[in-house]
Amino acid sequence: MKKLSLLFFVFIQINLYSQAQKVKDHFNIIIREVEGDLNNDGLTDKVLVKMDTINETQPLKLEIYFLQPNGKYKLNVSTKNLMEPQYPNGKYGGNQIPDFTIENGSLIMSSEIKGSEINRNHFLHTFKFKNGYFELQKISNVVWDGKNLTTETNFNLLTGERTEITKALGSEKIVKKITKKIIVKQLPTINDFRAFDSKLN
Repeated sequence: MKKLSLLFFVFIQINLYSQAQKVKDHFNIIIREVEGDLNNDGLTDKVLVKMDTINETQPLKLEIYFLQPNGKYKLNVSTKNLMEPQYPNGKYGGNQIPDFTIENGSLIMSSEIKGSEINRNHFLHTFKFKNGYFELQKISNVVWDGKNLTTETNFNLLTGERTEITKALGSEKIVKKITKKIIVKQLPTINDFRAFDSKLN
């Protein structure tokens, strides 16, 4: 009886291990790769966007590596929260895979968030490495109304200043401008922020 119980226990453990292996992610394709100094140490760091092509939702993962003085890279950030999977509900979600650039030590993510060409949101999210984390410091958004107006919204999370400027297409004339103050007590970090849920109101 004891032998039978032991065999049953071993079988359960093997089955659980097999299931764990099945749900393991496979971010096996590099979609984006950019390099630049992100922590102000004079060394060229690396940013990768990877896709899991085994998972039917095709999730995306951002990885940030800091170059060490010994020439080796050390992983600093690994997050699957930032970008929406390509097929979140079994169907194409409509979001293009974001582009990344490094400017003046900031990591900038450029993306288009859902919708048709009309009212499609073009976002810039700016992150800066500070106090051991990549903090979200600025969000910019441009949207076209489908007719002859574009609205650009800029939100500086450091100062809390949010400006919304509406212009006619092909003109610098301001049709409408709204400015308000939004106090952000704690800046979001890149590790747990969901860019595709961005709201600027």
